[in-house]
Amino acid sequence: MLSALYLDGPLSRKELSAATGLSPSAVSQSITGLVQNGLVREAGKADSNGGRPRTLLDINPTFGYTVGVAITGRALRIGLFDLSCRRIQVVKRALPTGVQDIDEVARELGIGIRHLLSLSGVHDSALSGIGIGLPSSASPHQAIPWTSRKLESLLGLGIPVFIEREVNIRALVESRLGAARGVGRAVVVQIGLGVEASLVADGTAKRVRDWGHTTIDYGGRRCRCGARGCVEAYVGASGILERYLELSGREFPTEGNDFERLRTLVGSAEHCADARALVQETAGYIGAAVGNLISLLAPARLVISGWAGQLLGSRFLPEIRDAATRQGREHGLSPAAVLLGRVEVDATLTGAAVLPVLGLIKRGTALPRAVAGL
Repeated sequence: MLSALYLDGPLSRKELSAATGLSPSAVSQSITGLVQNGLVREAGKADSNGGRPRTLLDINPTFGYTVGVAITGRALRIGLFDLSCRRIQVVKRALPTGVQDIDEVARELGIGIRHLLSLSGVHDSALSGIGIGLPSSASPHQAIPWTSRKLESLLGLGIPVFIEREVNIRALVESRLGAARGVGRAVVVQIGLGVEASLVADGTAKRVRDWGHTTIDYGGRRCRCGARGCVEAYVGASGILERYLELSGREFPTEGNDFERLRTLVGSAEHCADARALVQETAGYIGAAVGNLISLLAPARLVISGWAGQLLGSRFLPEIRDAATRQGREHGLSPAAVLLGRVEVDATLTGAAVLPVLGLIKRGTALPRAVAGL
């Protein structure tokens, strides 16, 4: 019931009964306890086709708070959220030696959380948990040697810590707040320097292992993994920029980061034949690669996210959809079901804050003490 309310609420008792398969009496009995406990609240009335207005129920956003943590370069961004994923406050802490030193991470994270709570006037006893998003597999920080239990011990706050990969976090937040909301099964693709994908079903996200290193061009370009013809070598931002250099022989200005370089490349497609040919070819590669996912995983929606995915998709979504539906035609997914992500601003931070909420829901009204594994 809590999962149904969190993913699809507000719902009436009758709708909860239909969604869970529980009898109306079982729903009413359980809801009474959850309302008394404070985890569920009444959220207004809705018409009921001539009968008495139905009382709508929803997760109570003020039942508790969660902390979401995003790792950006040599810094932590730490956000406080209520249970409806409304962002209340964000602070930033520097990590002078990066994220490999777990003691430094825990120290800066602890300082940041206490500062965050002080600014917001929230006591640490009101926290349901801390969620941390691990960087993507293309990040130099991917081999982070920490565990949830170790961080719990170092922080000493008596609050559970949940760690998850960034691509799974994006999938969760898109299913809760974005383009995958309202469907039971969706695939979320993250395209940045590298590429990853996650299958989200019934509120649970699971990374599609090494999809970025499946072959899309046999004997093709060398990938950073050492193999040839990988999806990432053609679709990841690093691969796109390298392909442009190979095609045109022209290097980008050294100033600016990869985001700015890729944005310049996409923007120049209107007046530069080389750039236009490359980005259109890239759109075809993206479509073919996600079409394979559609055929394999049969999602109701496929969502393209990540900074490079947004840059390319905002200009070339029709071409991506066309290639995707041709490649995955056996599944019959409508082109309209291939969408751009809708939660790009602070998606990792918001998604990390969702992890403790899902842990709380999984365990009912008790604040969770177990550790969520990767």
